[in-house]
Amino acid sequence: MEYRHAKHSLLDDQIKGLIGAGYYPNKSELTIDALQYLFSRRQDLRVASAVELYQERKVTLSRAAEIAGMVSEEFKGVLAEKGLKIKVESLSDDEFDEGLKLIQDIRENSK
Repeated sequence: MEYRHAKHSLLDDQIKGLIGAGYYPNKSELTIDALQYLFSRRQDLRVASAVELYQERKVTLSRAAEIAGMVSEEFKGVLAEKGLKIKVESLSDDEFDEGLKLIQDIRENSK
């Protein structure tokens, strides 16, 4: 327990030091930079976050694949390996009708 506290305290001091030295304006900016670096080095973390976001329906399959650093087919393979099903998005009748009307309007305006 003592070691963990000392490690946490050292990390806090280092964060304050970087902010004080002018490398970052605040802890939030430092955290964003640190996480971007972490994700750039750890594909396993990118994949894990992408799978979770996809499962929670917060991102589409193509966006999840992008987050994971993969093409969609590759990401589908990851989902299959994990025993997860691919969710097929469907439009509501209203969304379909709006899309159809938009296509018709574009066709009429291009004549």
